[in-house]
Amino acid sequence: MTVTDIKQQKKDKSRYSVYIDGEYAFSLIMEDILYFGLKIGEDISDSVYDYITETTLYIKAQDSALKYLGYRMRTEKEIEDRLISEDYGEEVCQKVMDFLKKYNYVNDREYCEKYIRETMKLRPKGSYLIKTELKNRGVAEEVAEEAVRRAGIDELSVAEQLLEKKYEGFADMDNKELSRVYGYLQRRGFSYGVIKEAVADLAEKGI
Repeated sequence: MTVTDIKQQKKDKSRYSVYIDGEYAFSLIMEDILYFGLKIGEDISDSVYDYITETTLYIKAQDSALKYLGYRMRTEKEIEDRLISEDYGEEVCQKVMDFLKKYNYVNDREYCEKYIRETMKLRPKGSYLIKTELKNRGVAEEVAEEAVRRAGIDELSVAEQLLEKKYEGFADMDNKELSRVYGYLQRRGFSYGVIKEAVADLAEKGI
């Protein structure tokens, strides 16, 4: 195997892409390139190549994932995308994900529970929107649906609380005002049926 090129990356100038036999092999920081003595036109031994791909890159990818998790909880997909964006190969990514799952650093079910709990506390919304947001973060549809179901969200009560804070005079609202009310809750992920019932309940209460 021969190192045929070493190129500084444009998106991260601290990293360099190493090409072996004309094909991209891996990316390293300059300190590692110097440490392993990688030079264009010179051979790289099997032992050095294996150590870089199986040990060095794995340790760096693991450190990157743990640092990324240090800011807040992440979904499996978010971590995988992060590692891929840093040019770690499929085998390295899978090895890191196996480690993170084994020691419970990443758990999509726990992520969903925490996300729903914090969402309903800080910015309440309907089940549909919550499931959509979780799926957009890479959570499997069945996991997101199960989490929302287990959370037991009382959508009618939540919808009424949101409306009470924002509007009043529900019994006397004209179509234009009702349209604004419906639009507000629809954007927060509530179904037409829940909104209709919430407005009717508030009107009946004289709010």
